[in-house]
Amino acid sequence: MSESRPPRISPVTYLATFIPGVLVIIAAVLLLWATPRSVDAISHQRTVRQVQEANFRLNQPSIPTQSTTFLEQLNRASRDVATLVRPSVVHISAQEEVDPQNPFQGISTGSGWIWDDQGHVLTNWHVVEGANRVEVQLHDGTVREATLVGRDPSTDIAVIRISDERVVPAKRAASHDEIQQGSLVFAFGSPLDFRFSMSQGIVSGLGRSVGLFRNPSSIGYENFIQVDAAINPGNSGGPLTNHRGEVVGMNTAIATTDVESEGRFSGIGLAIPLDMIESVATQLIDGGVVRKGYLGIRVIDQETPLYNWIAQLGLNPGSGGVLVSGLGRSGKWSVAGLSRGDYITHYDKQRILDEDDFVMALANDQDDMAELTLWRAYPDQDQIKQIMVTCQEPDTSRDAQIVLLEVDRSTSMSEYFRDIGFEGSGVQIVKTMRGTPARTSGLTPGDIIHKVNGRDVKTVDQLRSVISSMLPSSIVELSFWRPDPEEQKPNYQKVSIPLVELDAQTW
Repeated sequence: MSESRPPRISPVTYLATFIPGVLVIIAAVLLLWATPRSVDAISHQRTVRQVQEANFRLNQPSIPTQSTTFLEQLNRASRDVATLVRPSVVHISAQEEVDPQNPFQGISTGSGWIWDDQGHVLTNWHVVEGANRVEVQLHDGTVREATLVGRDPSTDIAVIRISDERVVPAKRAASHDEIQQGSLVFAFGSPLDFRFSMSQGIVSGLGRSVGLFRNPSSIGYENFIQVDAAINPGNSGGPLTNHRGEVVGMNTAIATTDVESEGRFSGIGLAIPLDMIESVATQLIDGGVVRKGYLGIRVIDQETPLYNWIAQLGLNPGSGGVLVSGLGRSGKWSVAGLSRGDYITHYDKQRILDEDDFVMALANDQDDMAELTLWRAYPDQDQIKQIMVTCQEPDTSRDAQIVLLEVDRSTSMSEYFRDIGFEGSGVQIVKTMRGTPARTSGLTPGDIIHKVNGRDVKTVDQLRSVISSMLPSSIVELSFWRPDPEEQKPNYQKVSIPLVELDAQTW
């Protein structure tokens, strides 16, 4: 039996078989060449259309029906977020020439996102710092060279620029207040060089500061959004979006405690909020220089020990002492001239270490005459003075219409806040600087700021970052609580203050 072989196809047959296809391809290429729209332009238009459709669906209310379940709609929404955001995300390669004699260059990679249709790209300064050459890869794989527009090391924000041909800018959130603890967020970028990746999580906290700026000669502003979305090295500079695919922040760092983890994801990601980004980016694009607002106050937060507060007033607390946090208006101590906020160090020239020492000295007083040595701040004079207060026939009971707090490293300002009647969260003014908006507007030491422009403020870093993200001459509304011994007016007050420009030497 002879072996069956497939029929031979001559070269002429091959040619005859494929010529029609080749002719079609050639014709298509000639047609595209002859028209103003290239293949890239058609692809770009398709991407823009997909982005528009995804944006429309994400902003339309929908109700699960018999044909679509809630989980199916949730799944579709996640895909729409990816479709909407992905074209605006970029991968960044920053090359640093280590040695001109060595052809090898140091390369760092990170992420970024397209800010506008002029080709401006936002990223972290630490991604491109020291680079001699920066390349940006778009979502379609094309690579473009970028130039540095400006940077602000104090916020770790940089603006670079690429060709504006066929760019798809990111959509930014209009309201910054909707990002709250528990809000759904998505992180985009190139974690561990897995480019154009997406992860999902929630906002774990707001107003975080972790001490990234440890150089004492530099100013650092930290007001991070904390998220549990997976963020790893390479995510730096990538956008953080809300459930509608709108940018609300920029991924910057992760918190780690294990040295051996080499900076891998540990459940705590940190992102710069959009309001800070917008202020810095706009100024860098417009003029390359960032101007920051300044209020003119020194503040402390609730986690600060009383010991540190006394030290910030300009005193050396030494060992112990007690702080007057409560005082009855009709009591003998008040009549004698003692005031809330006084820092008592001696009773009849005897050192007072804690409240027990004070009570014991009071109980053992034989002449019914108490002489207190204390330090008192005089805000209107910018002075702290040591004075004597003498009280005749002081009350010897433990409840003597005076509330004392021990000045040590374990007693926090939160205890003082509660004693003076403030139950919320905020930062207390220690000092207002002479000639600054804070002083001229009537703010005084002891005031507790709890909101800025209607948004909660809980830490010193958060307040500094919010104020610095506002332009000089802009108006800031502060909500504050003021201790009022007379109780003749509400404690909660508001004031609108025009900011001045922060001098680099101010802090």
